[in-house]
Amino acid sequence: MEPIDLAATADDFDREVASTPAIDRFCSTSAWVLAAASSLMPPRAPFSFRGQHGYFAAMRGVHPAGFPYIEPVELAWGLASPFVGRDVDGLVEETVAVLAARREWQLAILSGLTGAGPHRRALERALPARWERRRGTPTVRHVASLDGGLDGFLGRRARELRKSIRKNTRAAAGAGITFEEVRATPAEATKLYARVQSVEARSWKAREGVGISSGPMRAFYAAMLPRLCLFGQQRTIFACRDGRDVGYILGAVFEGEYRGLQFSYDDELSEFGIGGLLQVQQVASLCAEGVGRYDLGTEMDYKRRWAEEVMETEMLVLVR
Repeated sequence: MEPIDLAATADDFDREVASTPAIDRFCSTSAWVLAAASSLMPPRAPFSFRGQHGYFAAMRGVHPAGFPYIEPVELAWGLASPFVGRDVDGLVEETVAVLAARREWQLAILSGLTGAGPHRRALERALPARWERRRGTPTVRHVASLDGGLDGFLGRRARELRKSIRKNTRAAAGAGITFEEVRATPAEATKLYARVQSVEARSWKAREGVGISSGPMRAFYAAMLPRLCLFGQQRTIFACRDGRDVGYILGAVFEGEYRGLQFSYDDELSEFGIGGLLQVQQVASLCAEGVGRYDLGTEMDYKRRWAEEVMETEMLVLVR
């Protein structure tokens, strides 16, 4: 395997992501991992390689305690897989050979692995017995099928949720709330993000400091959004009232699957259930586009009501 600049080979890297089995594909793409590396992760040195069977996408750092480590490019949530390539066995064998030959690490973290998936099985076969192996805490995502269009999607939701959506739809229409779908070019990404932030500033998330209105999370989406626009992956819908944005939902499409990223709404209009209505608007648009799955992201209580599948990955920690 040869060292590579991941940003310089992003197009080919993402093509390989699309063909990699049993990983969180969107959160392993260049748009996600490079944005996370620049805004959410501590300073580290590149440790990414391209081999005959794919990529190993990682970084090298030194822990404050003094030991050197290898970890995926994105480890803020541990969603990204460092293994990117169709031939899992060949890629894992190549990667283990690189790790064995390089002495500048004592601990290696491998995230985004399904518990009984092909990467774990290949690692069990390829890893030297002398390396200690530790399992990390699993990360859960909730995923909804979009089979059957909007009617099929809603038909799989609880009766109480469907009733609430119908009620809020009527109330929002009576209050003059409309919805606008936006597809932005890279040149329009800054303007799009400004619209998102204008809504975010009036949300409960901003008030409680848990949204994307400030700090590293604001920088993360600012870095990712231009890439999503460049690749045609960005999907955004705004809720509007009296010429002003009062809600938004932002996500991205990759390989027939939509990944929900963020949504917020004006806290003064919470009575209309704008968050849920934006979800329904986005699902309707995705179904019309032919998208088959909706990944709502990592575990939160409300997501269980909107999804019927679970995707779970975990970390494997190697100690040499």
